[in-house]
Amino acid sequence: MTALEPIVLNFFGIEVGVISADRDEVAFHFGPHMVKNSGNPQHLRVEFFRPAGSAPAEFLVRRGDGTPLLRRAFRGWGNVPPALPPFAALQDRFCLVQAVVLARGDTTVALIGGPYAEQANVGAALAHRSWEFVSGRLLVLDRRTGEVLPYLVPLQARGRAAAWLRGAGLPNELCRVAASPAGGEVLLVRPECLGPVAPVRARLGRPTLVQLCRSADEAVRLTPRACTAQAWPEGSAGLLDGAPAYRLELPGVSGAEEAAGLIDQEVRHEERASCLYVPTTLPAHRAGLTASLRT
Repeated sequence: MTALEPIVLNFFGIEVGVISADRDEVAFHFGPHMVKNSGNPQHLRVEFFRPAGSAPAEFLVRRGDGTPLLRRAFRGWGNVPPALPPFAALQDRFCLVQAVVLARGDTTVALIGGPYAEQANVGAALAHRSWEFVSGRLLVLDRRTGEVLPYLVPLQARGRAAAWLRGAGLPNELCRVAASPAGGEVLLVRPECLGPVAPVRARLGRPTLVQLCRSADEAVRLTPRACTAQAWPEGSAGLLDGAPAYRLELPGVSGAEEAAGLIDQEVRHEERASCLYVPTTLPAHRAGLTASLRT
């Protein structure tokens, strides 16, 4: 990380000023959320720094008036909760579930699975069927309204799933290989190089949960089945109670296209895209109060 001029990002109507972070890294991970500084006094600041000695990097979250809110170790962009936006300072407002999220018409689908599951590959196959990426890594829910919010960060793939994506001839500038905190390497892929993306100001309806599992044979199956999602913060998973849920069994990356076809056929998606978007003018927040970011 290098000390550069502040970078301004907008997440869900919350403006975040980022200080002392590498601009290229921030642009790769959060590019669609980058905006010009509006001078909004109701923003948050996130300052990255490395303490003296061999201590790990940290980030400090401040209110717009400079008041410190919290300090955390920085272990990479893929942690849950992430450093950007500073969800840890806003945990009463959002619910997070690790998932690749796409939408078509009135339907939003969250693909949930382990680190080596094929969410990215099935997501790419859905994008070929005109589904829009909503998030490459996290299902973000507004705890006040239950709406799904776009979080346009890179998708992650490992092992055979990563090799499958590399074989698609993706643009080098939209892909990166990074070290995984769990060991090994992870391929990061910007969703824009796989298909269309939802507007950053979109507000989408209640998600359908699709849990990916490895099948015992070569068959691909999609069956209604309850899904227990691990949500952050603790106690927020109730927001998903009653959400439609399926179990998707597939033998590996070779089943991605067939799996996308089943989802496209079985999960309802009415073509009324105008229902997804917020009005042109967002509700105003009370200036100078952190509480107005949380209500």
